[in-house]
Order: sequence, then structure tokens, then C-alpha cells
Amino acid sequence: MLSLPGVMVLLALAIALALVFMRPEPGGDSSPGDNAQRAFGDCERLLQLVHSLQQHRGMSMAWLAGDALFESPMRARRRAVQHDIDALEVTARAEMALDGPCVTPYELALLDAQWKELCGALDCSPPAIGAEDNLTRHSLLVSHVLGWLAAVGNRRIAPFAASGSGLLRTWISTLPALGEQLGQARAVGSAAAARGVCTAAERMRLMYLASRAESLMHQAIADTPRLPGALPATERVVRLLGLLRSDLLGATDRMTAELYFAEATAAIDAIYAWMSSCEEALRGALAQQAVSAG
Repeated sequence: MLSLPGVMVLLALAIALALVFMRPEPGGDSSPGDNAQRAFGDCERLLQLVHSLQQHRGMSMAWLAGDALFESPMRARRRAVQHDIDALEVTARAEMALDGPCVTPYELALLDAQWKELCGALDCSPPAIGAEDNLTRHSLLVSHVLGWLAAVGNRRIAPFAASGSGLLRTWISTLPALGEQLGQARAVGSAAAARGVCTAAERMRLMYLASRAESLMHQAIADTPRLPGALPATERVVRLLGLLRSDLLGATDRMTAELYFAEATAAIDAIYAWMSSCEEALRGALAQQAVSAG
């Protein structure tokens, strides 16, 4: 007999398949320029889902490591994730009317089912999932959404972004990747701080994530100089990496999970503010490009 999560997965996939076969004819009244403008909103929704998933991952890792203070905010964040998934239905429906859809109702339903299954495993008593599996499954969900983000940006916006290609790349690729490196570092570090012990494997992972984050940060600065969100974000990232290396990798018993999570969240939120300034500058570049072409 199928378990409840299994039934939920099959039901979600059946609904998604029905939506696929009801796909409207591509084309319609929308022009490529209209689709590019709509894609900005789609990218914003995708980034919001990534942000919520990353927060839930960090909270759940600290909670699994024994910090009960994270349970209530984790459950609140879970509701936000579900809201963000539901909000993407409009994106999936719109994409189905276009050639080469970047995200389909089937893909969205599959991600929704995987998310619900993950939550079900966390809700078991005791949880039916370990820390490593929890980290991996959250990160795979984030990876899927980041893939949709890159596809939407590259297919719908890039053909019109000749004068803003660096801004677009930074907005949909470099900074989201930086945010994800920091998000994973927040999750791993919060668990270590909650236990009061940083294992050798965690140390190696955190060192890799810190190095990768620094590289992506320098790339974003090179591609988008003088953006208003860049300086406060880089200052926050440098502060977080210093905290990670001096306290987490040095003497974890001096760092609480709540303090580390808050510092990491401040850095990640600054990255998202940097993304917003990229989007604003990109919209301005495209508007100026349209005026010049007209």
C-alpha cells in the first residue's frame, strides 16, 4: 500500500500532466518584448522562493542539531515556502504558452511534492531524516529553482539586454550563486553552533563555501561596479566570513546558533538587496536601449 507522501506525489503529478495536455497554443497576443517584461516578475518570484527555501534549510539544520528555539520560526518559514511555490503557478502557466517553456506545471508540481515529502520527514517523531540528507534535499530544491531562474532570464530577457548583459548575468547567476554558497554555510554553521562542535567534514565544507563565496563576490563586483547595493553587501559578507573563520572554525563553543544564523542572514539579505539594485539598473538600461532604438 502506498504511503501518504507517495499518494500525494502521484496526485500532484497526475494534476500536472493534465495541465500539460491542456497547454495553450504558443504565440498568442504577447510579443517577445512583453514576455521580457513579464519575465522580470517571474524572476522575482523565483528568487523569493529560493530565499525562503534557504531560510528553512538553515532553521531546520539548527533544529535537527538540537536547538529547539528554531522550531517555531522554521514552521512559519515553511508556510512562506508553500506560498512562494503556489505563487509560481502563474509563471508556469504563462511559460506553457511559449516555445521552450522554462518551467512547466509538471516540474512545479514535482518540486511541490518533493517539498511536502521533505516536510513530512521532518514532522515525524523522531524526524525521519538526518542532517546530511536534509541539507542535500533542501539544496537540490534550491538548485532546481535556480535553474529555472537562469532559464527565464537567458531566454526571455537576454535577447533584449545587449547593453545590460553584465547586469543580467550578475542578477540571475552570479549573485544567486553567491547567496546559495552563503546559504549553505549558514545551514552547516548553524548546525555546528547548535551542537557546540564543528566536525572535520563541516570544517572542510565551510572552508570551501567561504572560498567559493569570495570568488563569486569579486566576480559580481567586477561585472557591476558602482551599484548602490554592492558595498554594504560586500562588507556584510566579509564580516560573516571573518566570523566563520575566527569563531566557528576556531572555537565553536563561543558561538551560539542564534547569533551565527542572524549574522549569516544579514549577509544573505544584503546579497538580495544587491540583486534588487541589479534588477533596477537592468530595467533602466533596457528602457534606455528601447528609447535609443525608437
